[in-house]
Amino acid sequence: MKKTELTVRPLSGIDLSGVPEVIRVLPKGHVSSTKGDFEVDDRDIAGIIRQFKARRLDLVIDYEHQTLSDVQAPAAGWIKDLYPGEDALMARVEWTKKGREYIANKEYRYLSPVVLVKKADQHAAVFHSAALTNTPAITGMFAIINSDALSIEEEEEPRMELSALIQLLGLEEGTTEEDVLKRIKELVQQAGKEGQDGQEGQDGKEDPAKDGTQLVANKTVLDLLGLPATARTEDVTARIMAFKAGNPALRQRVEELEKQAASQKAQELVGLAMKDGKLSPAQKEWAVAYALSDPKGFAAFMEKAPVVVPMGKTAFAADERKQTEVDWKILKNQGVTEEDLKKYGGMEDDTDGE
Repeated sequence: MKKTELTVRPLSGIDLSGVPEVIRVLPKGHVSSTKGDFEVDDRDIAGIIRQFKARRLDLVIDYEHQTLSDVQAPAAGWIKDLYPGEDALMARVEWTKKGREYIANKEYRYLSPVVLVKKADQHAAVFHSAALTNTPAITGMFAIINSDALSIEEEEEPRMELSALIQLLGLEEGTTEEDVLKRIKELVQQAGKEGQDGQEGQDGKEDPAKDGTQLVANKTVLDLLGLPATARTEDVTARIMAFKAGNPALRQRVEELEKQAASQKAQELVGLAMKDGKLSPAQKEWAVAYALSDPKGFAAFMEKAPVVVPMGKTAFAADERKQTEVDWKILKNQGVTEEDLKKYGGMEDDTDGE
């Protein structure tokens, strides 16, 4: 049996001044470190997550990598879960009281993960542990600052409001973040079941659940999160965690969905009003703009508006050659002449012979 040689590398990490519960613990791509460079790609991260879930053990966050030494190593926190992020491996952390105090007091500012790297290809293989430290090893990653720097600038990462996602999910106003995530996870589970059912009976196709992932078939979930139809459950999970951490790209996607939903609602309101004969085609552009800016006001206005277009008069049968006085008045108001009606409206000239 071929053995794979591994080397242990403590790495620098992320500014923890805000005591976050979701953090980036391992950057993707080429990692430059004072302990030696290595690579991290999507396959490496997927393997690390599978190995973590298979062990079913929380990963320790100690102080100054004491776990690697033959000394007492109290925990500053525990990594409860790992997720693939857009540019890094994400971790959900449960801090101890003392660990949280150290970070809140800015006595420790960085997280330094320890990974096992394969010597054969210099790719990350196992996430061993992590530590609080003030002397990071990685350079040029995320907001990591060189340990020799004389000044430190902090940037507040923008957060996305819950209200947008609450509205898109059809939840009640004031719904908590936990309930929003719970609802999304319910949709994901439902979609996963539908995806599994859809895979049955497809000969010659690989089952996506064999590698620990699952296709997500629920279009509502995917549209809300801006993911493709081929997205897997782990992709949805990563996007949810990005939402919790505050992601500008996701916030922009939600804003786009809000605009699309508002435009569709305005079109529906105007279409209903035209169907009821309360709007003419010439008023459509104005009506859509009104409904888009004030949906409730437009609906209230249309509810009290009189019928201005007689129902059933939009087309003329062959035996309806004579128009009533009301018909002609409406047509004149819309800029329709008698000649236009003869040419396009199905009306025949009385002077024509048969």
